[in-house]
Amino acid sequence: MAQPNAQEDFAKLSEDLATLRADVAKLTETLTAIAKAEGDAAAEAVTSRVRAGAARAEAAAASLAEEGYAVYEDAKGRAQALGGDLGATIERNPYGAVLAALGVGFVFGLLSRGR
Repeated sequence: MAQPNAQEDFAKLSEDLATLRADVAKLTETLTAIAKAEGDAAAEAVTSRVRAGAARAEAAAASLAEEGYAVYEDAKGRAQALGGDLGATIERNPYGAVLAALGVGFVFGLLSRGR
């Protein structure tokens, strides 16, 4: 009688193993689906943050470009005004302008020659 019990136990064990294999396969599928969903959610979150950062960087760059252009225009206006003032001063006093230019040239000449 021992032999029939062993065969029945082996058959039962084989069935349990087949059930366990099926359960493990289902568990693997479920875990794979969960991991994929979590990965997709994480990727979407990262993509969203990258897009938001890019938008902020573009806005900052545009703001800096506008500010730089405004500073350029201001400097250009000041340079034109200074050029106009300098031209008017030279026209009013041409001899003084020539003497000032000679003086500046003389000073640069002294500074640039070797000791």
